[in-house]
Parts: sequence; C-alpha cells; structure tokens
Amino acid sequence: MTEGISPRPRGRSRIAAGLLLVLLFAARTPAQDASALYRQGVDLQQKGDLAGAVDAYRKSLALDGSNVGAHSNLGAALVGLGRYEEAIPEYLKALDGAPPQFQSVLKRNLALAYYKSGRLKDAAPILTALHDAEPASHPAALLAADCLLQLGEPAQALAIVEPLAGDAGSDKALAYVLGIAYLKTGKTAEAQRVLDPILKDDSSAEGQYALGMAMFTSHDYPSALSALRRAIQLNPDLAHVQSYYGQALVFAGDPDAALEAFAKQLKADPNDYEANFFSASILSRRRKYAEAEPFLRRAILLRPNASDARLALADALIGENKTQEARTELTGIIREWPEFGTAHSRLADLDKKSGKATEAAREQALAAKYSPKPAATAAADRIDPQTGPVKGQPAPVFQLAKSEGGGTTRIPAQGKPTVLVFGSYTCPNFRKAAPVLNDLAQKLQGSVAFLQVYIREAHATGQWQSTVNEREKVDLAMPSSMDEKNGYAVMCQRKLHLRFPAVVDGLENAAEKAYSAWPSHVYVIAADGRVRYSSALIEEDFDARALETAIRSVALRR
Repeated sequence: MTEGISPRPRGRSRIAAGLLLVLLFAARTPAQDASALYRQGVDLQQKGDLAGAVDAYRKSLALDGSNVGAHSNLGAALVGLGRYEEAIPEYLKALDGAPPQFQSVLKRNLALAYYKSGRLKDAAPILTALHDAEPASHPAALLAADCLLQLGEPAQALAIVEPLAGDAGSDKALAYVLGIAYLKTGKTAEAQRVLDPILKDDSSAEGQYALGMAMFTSHDYPSALSALRRAIQLNPDLAHVQSYYGQALVFAGDPDAALEAFAKQLKADPNDYEANFFSASILSRRRKYAEAEPFLRRAILLRPNASDARLALADALIGENKTQEARTELTGIIREWPEFGTAHSRLADLDKKSGKATEAAREQALAAKYSPKPAATAAADRIDPQTGPVKGQPAPVFQLAKSEGGGTTRIPAQGKPTVLVFGSYTCPNFRKAAPVLNDLAQKLQGSVAFLQVYIREAHATGQWQSTVNEREKVDLAMPSSMDEKNGYAVMCQRKLHLRFPAVVDGLENAAEKAYSAWPSHVYVIAADGRVRYSSALIEEDFDARALETAIRSVALRR
C-alpha cells in the first residue's frame, strides 16, 4: 500500500516544482519581454516599418511603462505616420522621466508634434523657450517665428528673428521669414531692404513669393496674383503660398478659384489658419454652413483667441439651426470678450426667436452700448468720399444720360423709392449678381424704380485683369468717349438680359465717386431721397435676402 501511494507525493512535488518555475518565469518575463519588444520596435523602425514599430512599442510599454526610450520612439513613429495627436502624450511621458541631457531634443519633438497637429498655441511657448536657450540657432528662431506668424503675432515673430538680421544675406530662409515679419508689422522699407536680394532673382520661387506678399500687403492684388502665380509655377510646395494666392483671389473677386487654392493648401497643410477661415467664409456666404463648420473649428483650434472665427462659427451654427450650440458658443464669446457688441446682437436675436423678451432686450442694450459709433461730422449730412453716403444720409443727385439715348434721367428718382445698381460689364461680381437683381426687379419694379448706373470698367484691358474675366474671355478697353461708354452699357444690358434701364456716368466718373460705387455697389433709397441700405456686390458682402427686405421696406413706406 505504501509503495502504491508513494508516486503521489513525487507527482505533487513535480507539480509544485513546475508551478514554482512558472511563477519564477512569470516574475522575470515582463521586463524581459518588454525589453525584447522594445528592441523589436527599434529594429522595425529602422527598417521603415513604422506601423509595426508602433505595435511593438505599445506592447512593450504595456509591460513596462517606465521606458523613456520606448515613449520617445513611439512618438517619433507616430509622427512619421502623421498621427501627431497620438504622438503628443508619448513625448510628454518621455519628458516626464528623461535625463536632463535629453530634455531639449524631446521638447523640440513635442513642439513639432504640436505644430503639425495645429496646436500652435501650445507649440509657440516651447519653441520660443528653445530659441531663448539657443538665440543664435537659425532653425529654432525660424520655427518659433513661423509659429507666431501663423498665430497672427508678427511683432513677437519679428522680435525673435530681427536680432539675426545680420545673417539674412547668406540665409535665404531667414531673409524670407524676416521680410514677411517686417511686412506684417508695416515696416515696408525694412522688408524691401532684407528681401531685395531675393526679389532680384526672378527665377527664385522664394523671391516671387516675397514679391507677391509685398504686393498683397500693399493691397495691390493684381500684382500679388501675378507674382504668387509665378511662385507656384516655380515651386508649388512653398509653405502657405496657395493660401496667400487664394486670399488674393478672394480680394480680386474670384471666390471659386480661391476655394480651389485653399483646397490645395489644406491638402498640403491642414493647419493653415487663413485657408481654413477663408474657405469657411466663402461657404457660409453661400449658405453651406455644414460644410463651413469643420473649417471654422480647425481655425479656432489653430487660433483660440480669434474672435472673428468664433463669431463665424456661431453664425454657421445658427445657419444650421443648431440653436443651443450657437447659444453656447455666443455665451463663451461674451464671457471672453464682454464688450463684443456683435456677439451680444446675435444672442439677442436668438433670445427674441426663443420668446425670451427680457433677455433679448438686455442683450440688445449691450449690443448698442458696445457697437462702434459712427464718427461725428461737422455736418450731419456730409458724405465721406471713401465710403459714399451711409444709411440716413441724403443720396447725391445727378442727371445722367440714358444708355439708349433720348435725354437724361435723374438719380435717384424724385418722390419714389429707387434701387441704384452701379457696375460695369468687366466686373465679375456685377455679372454674378445680375440674375438676383433681375428677379427682384421683376417682382418689385411696380413699386420701386430700378436703375443701372454704368460706371468705370472694373477690369479694363491693360489694367487690372480679373482671373474670372480671363476664364470667361471678357476683354474691354477703357472707353475713350461717351459714345463708346454708352455702347458698353447697351452691350451689358443685352448680354446680362437686364430687366431695368441703364444710365451712363460721365467720363469724369462724378456719380461713381460721390457714391463710392466702384467696382460695383447697390443702394436702396427711400422716397424722401435718403439712403436706407447699401452694399458692395462682392460675394463676401452681398446678401440678396437683406437687399430684398430693404427694398420691400421702402416700398411699404411710400
């Protein structure tokens, strides 16, 4: 019996010994496995298999989260895959335990991850601190300055790169960033001095870019378009070049081409603030609010303190009927900028629509308190030649020749509400607005006098040629006589099928100047001869619904 049961203790001993080995093995293997997985990750990373490296590093860190090298390498691999947001916490963990000699490199990597992910507000202080630690380092200075320029802080950017101005002659990248910083701070003479060597080289993409930027800053958009287009031809990968080209197209009245340029910019760099903001502005103007919203959210991520982007997002949310989200956004804006009159006005509108009369009245009072007041003038009815007559002022009176002949017509019509549409055939915005104006004229012409005032050509041959006109083959020289200008007006009426008559401003452009109407404008004038509404016809300003409301309002007051 003893022999019969003797194997059992030996069996239990073998089992116990096996368990002990398992326990000992389990106690040793996490570190061993973590180290092996880390080495595997390094090997995969060196071979270019970043996805495999990420997987190995993550498995290694699951077993040993204290490996600074694994966190750092994982961050680098994620950056290589374009997964910048995921890389940021890895660099932060690496920084938390890294020896002092590695802190600088890790901070630079963290700043670049912030920069690439669009978190420029987080990147800027790190880059600035790195520059302060190495003030003679061009790479640190250029990165910090570029970040600040994108944040809309050109003065701070200039403070970083200006001390290095002595090296600008031998460092084109430094010269370019310094020149742009000078331009954006209004120091055009200094900019020209720094950029002059670059500008003289017309085969240099950087030179054409800098020239385009100089023209853009001075509001010479035709010249800016020409130079920026040349820069793109020479090097389409220049940082932000498509963004500035798109902005120049916006101001030149070609929003469709601008959207294409912004799309190219955002494909190369999703974190360009202007490309995001202007794309959203164009889409919002076209009432494509849902398409505009993601651009605005990205713009706000890039510049959290941009009140215009915050307000534009609130407007887009209102357009999407996301009332509660819009209210939350407006409340946040007012909390941060208590004297932002437009935000109070928007919130008042929401409160009024929601039946909150008391709240609406309070917000409207705050809007009135904080909205800009018109500057006082010596005479209440004085007209500023730069802006034309404003709401409440008398409209200037002229007798202008009828385009079809047969005498003159008074503008505005006497004793009757009048809609004056100023424009020329070479103005793309005027041509684009024509169908809307035709529809309004057909609906309301019985109670309101519609009249086109043909003015100076917006884009005459040999002058500022429009990209839209180039595409649509619109090519007219500036008229040299009234007969020729009358002919243009008749052609414009025919080609645009305008349902309201035209009169022609004289060659001295007196009416155009009095109304500050070039290149195109619309005025709604009440029967008493005072202006009740005015708007440029550029896409960013023209609102067909607001115009119709204004026209119906003066028609009812007859």
